[in-house]
Amino acid sequence: MYNKVALILLTSSLFTACGGGGGGSTGTPTPTTSSAALSSTPVVSSSSSSNSSSSAAAVVILQGQFKDNNVTGLQFISGNQSGVTNASGTFTYEQGKTVTFSIGALTLGTAQGKELITPIDLITDGSSDDVAVQNLVRLLIMLDADGYTPNGIQISSAVQTAANSWAQVDFSSVNFSSDVINLMAAATAADSGAHSLPDAAAAKMHLDSTHRCSYSGAYKGISNTAANEHQGFIVDALEGNVSGVLYSDANNGFTEFTNITKIQPKQQISFSIGNNSTTYAGEFTSLNTITGTWQKNNDKGTFTATRLARTANAIYRFSASYTGTTSGLFTFDIDQANKITGSHYDVKTNTEESINGTLIGTKLTATTAKGIQIQGMLSTDTGTLSGTWSDTSKGASGSFSGSGCQLNPVPLSINGFRSFKTGRDTGTVQLIPASGTDPLILLDGIPVVRVRMNVNPWGEMSFPISGFDQTGEAAQVSLASSRFIDITYQSNQSVNLQLRQYAVHGGTHNQITLPAAATFTTVRIPFSDFKGGLSTLDLTKVAKFNFALLSNNPNDGYAELIVKNFKIENFN
Repeated sequence: MYNKVALILLTSSLFTACGGGGGGSTGTPTPTTSSAALSSTPVVSSSSSSNSSSSAAAVVILQGQFKDNNVTGLQFISGNQSGVTNASGTFTYEQGKTVTFSIGALTLGTAQGKELITPIDLITDGSSDDVAVQNLVRLLIMLDADGYTPNGIQISSAVQTAANSWAQVDFSSVNFSSDVINLMAAATAADSGAHSLPDAAAAKMHLDSTHRCSYSGAYKGISNTAANEHQGFIVDALEGNVSGVLYSDANNGFTEFTNITKIQPKQQISFSIGNNSTTYAGEFTSLNTITGTWQKNNDKGTFTATRLARTANAIYRFSASYTGTTSGLFTFDIDQANKITGSHYDVKTNTEESINGTLIGTKLTATTAKGIQIQGMLSTDTGTLSGTWSDTSKGASGSFSGSGCQLNPVPLSINGFRSFKTGRDTGTVQLIPASGTDPLILLDGIPVVRVRMNVNPWGEMSFPISGFDQTGEAAQVSLASSRFIDITYQSNQSVNLQLRQYAVHGGTHNQITLPAAATFTTVRIPFSDFKGGLSTLDLTKVAKFNFALLSNNPNDGYAELIVKNFKIENFN
């Protein structure tokens, strides 16, 4: 289930946030200075010397990531390090030095090397409100080969080569659309991609959501007070609100932060939260560290907060605060197989433990290392999360709520279903896809599954409802809480839609008939309409859907089906 909200991922070791570069009179960004220090574990190290009499000076090589979603195909240079960003947007840089990014002869800008660099960092005192920042984002989205940002921004090798002859553009131009119209035509000619330029408002929205996602999550904090106070902070992925809860040993109780603020899409990210008696002013010194000051009446001091355990290659990241007989934080990182790993932070005891679980449709089921049971509803489409928790060993229970976002690009999918496969008998000719068995493509910038066959006597397209089990079968899943499906499809011929029971292959299956539809049509089909199987449909033991093409359109000479929406009530 891909979240429309785009996102930022942390993929490597940590560095502190620094200032970026700024635009000169021609609109080409130029570097600025920063006093923020870098700190990280080196990825690689080497040595060099300025002359034969000097001692060798260590050159520490670190990894960072360029994000406006993950951007593939950017050239970078930092000291003696150079290359092209890969599928995760990774680049290398020399510690303490700047990094310059470009596409062919077109320079995007320069920023101090750090773990994460976005277009905001390439403009002096940049923010998503700056015209130059917005135009940088517009350019990157325009250069995306498939025009579909949820699966990342890929600048093709053909466009990279074509850009060697491009002239520098003025990113601060108010006529940017006309300034780059020739570049858009050149990119289309180079790789035949779906290149179009978004407007400034769309670019800002895209970058704002990416920025929020980058810093969203759960953080555990400690203050330098004699009262031994612990804090749990939550940065909301949808709005950027910072909230949290405080536990004080002196008072033996919890205090909720009621005065909350939002993080802003700019280089230096700070916030202030508190309650009637205490105020915390914090600043992100890296993606994973917050430092700041607190004040309570006439007392004041400092605090530090660090992000809870995280998985760098997670597809989605969600976090939540929980209440009940006690209070704390949950994090849930979700991989491509819908496996959940995460962390539980008990604010009172200042302890952290691991979480493991699964996401089936929108149903989250997880357990902490000490046996706390967690159940809830998690939607990667809307970025929302809620549920209940219980610790039977302590007689404790309560509820939780939170939010999340897409952290990494995901493969194409339709409402979260991505394992579509075609099949046919030996007499059937598959026309689309032209090769292979994966029918998932982009059509007018929207993911669809498209199948065209000259059937003789049958062809099909199927997908598992919840992936595959250890035996390779489409996994068993219960749809007992669902009453219907909504499908948006187009077909030149009637299609049999089968709902298959788990591990049942041969024979006749419970099915309905989708009539031909010349244009995209949305239909709602109750599960009670699926009939005709060898046994009555058991919704507690279903596994996959199968679209069967059993005859050709007499005028076209083939059967074609395009599906662009498939929603199961109370599931995805």
